[in-house]
Amino acid sequence: MRTIFSPYRICPIGAHVDHQGGAVLGRTIAIGTTLEYEPTDSSEIYITSDHFGEAKFSIGSLDTGHWARYAQAAARVLNASCGMRAHVRGPFIGSGLSSSASVGLAYLKAFAEVNGIDISKQDLVRLDYELEKGELGLQNGLLDPLTIVHGRKDALLLMDTIRADVTPIPDPSPPHFAWIVAYSGVSRELTKSGFNVRVEESRQAAALLVDGAQILSDVPHEIFEERKRALPEALRRRAEHYFTEVERVHRGAQAWKNADLELFGLLMNRSCSSSINNYESGSDILIELHELVSNTNGIHGSRFSGGGYGGCVVALAQENLVEEACQIITERFSTLHPELSSRVQVVETGEGLQ
Repeated sequence: MRTIFSPYRICPIGAHVDHQGGAVLGRTIAIGTTLEYEPTDSSEIYITSDHFGEAKFSIGSLDTGHWARYAQAAARVLNASCGMRAHVRGPFIGSGLSSSASVGLAYLKAFAEVNGIDISKQDLVRLDYELEKGELGLQNGLLDPLTIVHGRKDALLLMDTIRADVTPIPDPSPPHFAWIVAYSGVSRELTKSGFNVRVEESRQAAALLVDGAQILSDVPHEIFEERKRALPEALRRRAEHYFTEVERVHRGAQAWKNADLELFGLLMNRSCSSSINNYESGSDILIELHELVSNTNGIHGSRFSGGGYGGCVVALAQENLVEEACQIITERFSTLHPELSSRVQVVETGEGLQ
């Protein structure tokens, strides 16, 4: 059996802007999807999962309601002919850490190998985008595949989602910081949440601001400032989030270069506040968790991880206080919500798709 590890990703600043062509910050962590696989002599695919059981199907089939849909879609976008037998596992499924792109990329790489298809990093990013948008109907951008494919253990990534360019920003040295993932215990499915609705609203705002604009990156910032009062309230808020978030991304990139972790954490908090008030994406549970995390001693800042409709909060913490912070967050949140299987843990950074 061959093995592929496809990491999860965090996006500390840059939420809800990749599908509008905005710049984003992201990095990979040392947990993710592990796929063990071997080729078969037919077009049949047999997959077992620690979470979902087993599935058997033929290349070309697609059931968008089935847990194996990412494998089915990967085989379709690659025009694969050779099937495989595989076992997949990974924690934090549907938690906002991009487990969907992680597993999709793992399947793409595996199908490419068993079918003898040469595939570059650029190909993987493009194909995962086609897999999620074209096959599964998610109106996503390039944040997830760009981060997972190009991830670096020792650097934060600044990514241009129009040109698909990636600029690593080395971590401060010494690295007096740590990352926390606080899982609420509530998972979500983006295609069944308000995700696609918000994407469409952002596009509507762009079209109203400038004739012919398809996404908000087509609109100059000064034009938005001149014309924003003419937008319907909801669309103005979506656009407000986009333009202020892109500014936060660039300020955050400079703060990381300067090892200014306090400013970086403050920008994370402001990013999350804009997600709540302008993008209107937060669930009550996740908002509560974010506020608890950010007000814990030793935390520089936090924000939702992923769409914000459930899942995780990711936080930047002081290295010397991170264990104590995790314990406090765990105790307080579990006391408030004993019915939820929440988890709070320090996560190590990791390399990209391997």
